[in-house]
Amino acid sequence: MGVDVQVEYPFIGGERVRSGEPALFDAVNPATEEVLARVVASGDALVDQAVSAAAEAQRVWASWAPSRRGELLWRWSDLIAAESRQLAETDTRNMGKALRDGLADGPGVAKFIRYWAGKADKIWGDQVPATPGHLSYTARVPLGVYGIIIPWNGPTHGFASRVAPALACGNAVVVKPSEYSPLTAGRLAELTVQAGMPPGLVNVVPGDGTTGAAVAAHPGIGGLSFTGSVPTGRAIARAAADSFKRLVLEMGGKSPNVVFADADLDAALRGSLWGVFYNAGQVCVAGTRLLVERSIAAEFTARLVRAAARIRVGDPMDVANHVGPLVSGKQYARVGDYLKIAADEGAEVACGGSRPPGAPAAGYFLSPAVLTGLQPSMRIAQEEIFGPVLSVLTFTGEDDAIALANQVEYGLSATIWTQDIGRMLRVADQLESGTIWGNTMRLNDPALPFGGFKNSGLGNAYAEGAVEGATRTKRVSIRFDPAARTPGWDDITLN
Repeated sequence: MGVDVQVEYPFIGGERVRSGEPALFDAVNPATEEVLARVVASGDALVDQAVSAAAEAQRVWASWAPSRRGELLWRWSDLIAAESRQLAETDTRNMGKALRDGLADGPGVAKFIRYWAGKADKIWGDQVPATPGHLSYTARVPLGVYGIIIPWNGPTHGFASRVAPALACGNAVVVKPSEYSPLTAGRLAELTVQAGMPPGLVNVVPGDGTTGAAVAAHPGIGGLSFTGSVPTGRAIARAAADSFKRLVLEMGGKSPNVVFADADLDAALRGSLWGVFYNAGQVCVAGTRLLVERSIAAEFTARLVRAAARIRVGDPMDVANHVGPLVSGKQYARVGDYLKIAADEGAEVACGGSRPPGAPAAGYFLSPAVLTGLQPSMRIAQEEIFGPVLSVLTFTGEDDAIALANQVEYGLSATIWTQDIGRMLRVADQLESGTIWGNTMRLNDPALPFGGFKNSGLGNAYAEGAVEGATRTKRVSIRFDPAARTPGWDDITLN
């Protein structure tokens, strides 16, 4: 380990907490397998401390004018933008995302926060003119303390995109980053204090699933945002049920990427390649099932295989490389196991699926794999892998494409490529996915809803869905007209 390895402490109440539980775990660079830091694993006592600090800070934060909260959110975005390169480099070393992508994400992170800075004084309810002589209105009120459990595949963006709406709605937060990529979370929380937010408004409790379970079950937390796997999401929902927490769950995906013969095939090829192999396929909305109309399947697949072989896999700190390593040895082994399952089921590996030529001796590097000769029922075509693996299937006609696209337990996203606008709308209407992209890939914006159907999730993480998830509705009815009768028994004398 060496004497230079830092210790990463929880951030609670506006400072690093250097006492408490002694349990530590390693944060590892997946490109070199070197230990970057030792991280304090937060137990129940630290989670309790974080929730208490958050509750105290939330009362202060909620008392401030929404416009003031918005100004401080904007200031936070400026501080993050000023450190965007350092944050990107930390994420790259911590979880292997190509630095070129981390640097490109910087403006998007600031944009998400600034959207919610502008939204902070625009979270309102409705006036309901249902009963004459009464003023009835609704208000969106904060939940209080909001728990956020973020995944490892986009640490900085995941933190900002989930924390910003919760703060804009008047909440304080307790964030549990992934044990695979915890190193930017504490710094992002420190910057909220530098921006002028109350100490304790944003708290970070690193740890594994045990810490996440403590956050999910804590009675002082009023709502939860979770991003991760379906089994963990189910466990989170069960843990949250006892205190009836409001939930936003973004879970797995096996997203169909449907290419019709009349599509702009160059655009479809470009989007399909990036849409599945970006970040080594470790993206919940990755287009991992390529559904190609049979009449063009051979040519389109051949072109895709040739292009996939040109993806540069290697040191993620080298901006010439497109793809870095998988996040961990565990994830590397998982993807390898799925490739073996695919071979046993009869799938053919058209390219990739092995250690790239010239890759360093250490690190969890895997070349992008394209699998053909699949049947829809194969596990490789049904289950989420979360790695650089593309399953190619063929279809004939719209009905076949729709049936094939919907033939999985997931419904997070889908993509359609066609130049026939009628077909685009018909297919989009019938796909069982929360987000549909047409002739583009993975277009996101804080103003656009993002959530899944079926086993892919509950609620929405962006736009008005995020307000729904981070607030509750209060209804107020006031009698203002003396002519409006007060409810009561008419046959009881009051004098």
